[in-house]
Amino acid sequence: MKPVRNPLALLRKILPTSLLIMILTTSVCLSGGMTKSVMADSSNGQPGPGGNGGNGGTGSFSPMPPMFGSTFGGGDQSKPFKPIKSGIERFPSLGYQEASAPSDCARFRYNSAPPTSGLYLRQYLDHNDISGDVQPCVIVHVLYKGNIVIYYDPARLDKDSLESLKSLETNLKTPQALVSQERFGYAVILVQSHSYQAPVVFSAWCRLLPISKWDTIVVNRFMSTYLGNPRKGTNP
Repeated sequence: MKPVRNPLALLRKILPTSLLIMILTTSVCLSGGMTKSVMADSSNGQPGPGGNGGNGGTGSFSPMPPMFGSTFGGGDQSKPFKPIKSGIERFPSLGYQEASAPSDCARFRYNSAPPTSGLYLRQYLDHNDISGDVQPCVIVHVLYKGNIVIYYDPARLDKDSLESLKSLETNLKTPQALVSQERFGYAVILVQSHSYQAPVVFSAWCRLLPISKWDTIVVNRFMSTYLGNPRKGTNP
């Protein structure tokens, strides 16, 4: 019997074919450097966060949520770690039923202030940084789609907090572009209000986040969790 000089032929005689294929595949992967990670780009090819543009907005729509890391940073690593308290208030869903008339909204008893679920009107907000009252039925419809509405009292905010808040606003050139963003659930709407105890109140579907002192990490967590996630954690 002649000795087998080819190592591969020797392995074929000793090992089953399936195990031999597995060994060869693993060897190729390790030698080929296939451990390099691939990162996804969430910018969707649009300038500025979420496709809104860096200089007042381009008017282009991007269905991807904005990246908040550049606004809020990662914290001071030299300080000891402390668990983050979210401060998020959770409310039972009142469902999602269309009102027959705007007057129905005034009579409806919402279980949160501002409203986060319940009776709605099939309308959108065609401008941002709203000064004045907004019908609760419209707010509910906007939140249901996955958008976030932020109520704030500019008189009770310092300059830095106000700038951080304004940087979150969906700033598009036309009302049509803003409505399109709301339809897809990726709009951040600002509403000036003096009605609440906290100077800033973030709202999503069945969720409120009152803020007395600006906390970038807590805000970042809320935005990342609920923007573009309609009815997250609840069923209407």
